[in-house]
Amino acid sequence: MIIMIRSSLLVLSLFSLIYGLYFLFFPYNFVNLTEANQINVAWLRNIGASITGLLFLGLLYIYINPSKSLKLLVIITATSIMQTSALIYSRLFSEFSAKKTFLIDITIYSAIVVTIYLVFITIKYKRLFN
Repeated sequence: MIIMIRSSLLVLSLFSLIYGLYFLFFPYNFVNLTEANQINVAWLRNIGASITGLLFLGLLYIYINPSKSLKLLVIITATSIMQTSALIYSRLFSEFSAKKTFLIDITIYSAIVVTIYLVFITIKYKRLFN
């Protein structure tokens, strides 16, 4: 089971790298795809940096050295819960300027799946990370 969980953390880490770098280096592309206002894309770069730094590097570290990584996993999971909740809130209250929300919805659904998975392994398999 540890091999499967570690492999899933590596996949999530690499997915976070791709996703984070996309927002960090190509925020205008996302803005154009969603037909959002180009007034302030700094928040997209900031989110990209956070995803790359915390999720990619953090999950990669846990993949490499799962023992004694529980505290980091809890921090990553709590951050994921907060970020996902903020995305959902912003979507429900129409805070996005995007005219095409399909990609935003995919982002939210992906964040929900990742968050549920992180909560699950943090609770059920925490002994693997002690």
